[in-house]
Amino acid sequence: MTDKQDVVQEVESALAIGARIKMSLSILNPTERRIAEWLIIKGNVCQETSLREVAITLKVSEPLLVKVAKKIGFSGFRELRSALISYFESLPYEKEEEVTEHDSLDTVMDKVFSSSIQALKEARSVADAATIGKAAQLIFNARRVIIFGVGGSASVGLDFEHKLLRLGIISHAYSDFHLMLMAASQLDEKDVVIAISQTGATREMLNAVNTARAKKTQVICITNNDGSPLSQSSDLSIFSPAMSGPLLGQNAVARIVQLNLLDSLFIAILLEDYQGNKEKLSSGINIVSPLHGLK
Repeated sequence: MTDKQDVVQEVESALAIGARIKMSLSILNPTERRIAEWLIIKGNVCQETSLREVAITLKVSEPLLVKVAKKIGFSGFRELRSALISYFESLPYEKEEEVTEHDSLDTVMDKVFSSSIQALKEARSVADAATIGKAAQLIFNARRVIIFGVGGSASVGLDFEHKLLRLGIISHAYSDFHLMLMAASQLDEKDVVIAISQTGATREMLNAVNTARAKKTQVICITNNDGSPLSQSSDLSIFSPAMSGPLLGQNAVARIVQLNLLDSLFIAILLEDYQGNKEKLSSGINIVSPLHGLK
């Protein structure tokens, strides 16, 4: 392995630290989550930061900080601090900042692009090719593909419905909870559900997924949290770690990550039958090209 490859692997490993902490937020209570979200912001912790300093700043006890460190996968505060330093060193910016009313448009664009690029890099660091490959096989061989997504995830679901159609896979994306339940009740073991939910905890979404599971339908989820109820109820989980402030927004960044993960899944499905799917893609392009003035 070359020195360049070693450096790339080190950066990806460091990025995965941030991604995995974000993916573990669902197992924390509100106070613990507030602690974890503060710790992961670049500029809040450095090598000299002590356990006592953090406890005073956050107005929590030192034992609680150690408990949070252990819940998110570290032996204690020291190991967590060391991991965070490695993570911070991999980030492209000196200090994480939210958009403010005083920012110029150039500054706003820098922050938006930086946030999105960072989220994509972190998502890639924990993306599992084997899981995406298994999901592609399930979708390619399914009789019916049903996509669930509400809010921002609804538009992501519609985009994937369009992509699948290009490969000749007829699917349908639902964003209404009643229709989700009705569709789920009609499925069986030959079908596949793709559930897109950043929190993975929406009650109505879980009701629809559990209804499909009761029919022995395979469920693939796209979600932020590996400990979320949706992930626990799914056969395969593809993770889209993202966390940001109220203006840049977790959901806005998450949609970008979700779209890229689903693009990867789309290509994986295409590779299940490269020549056949390539012909279907060409057929779709040719039939609509006159509508765009193309010959």
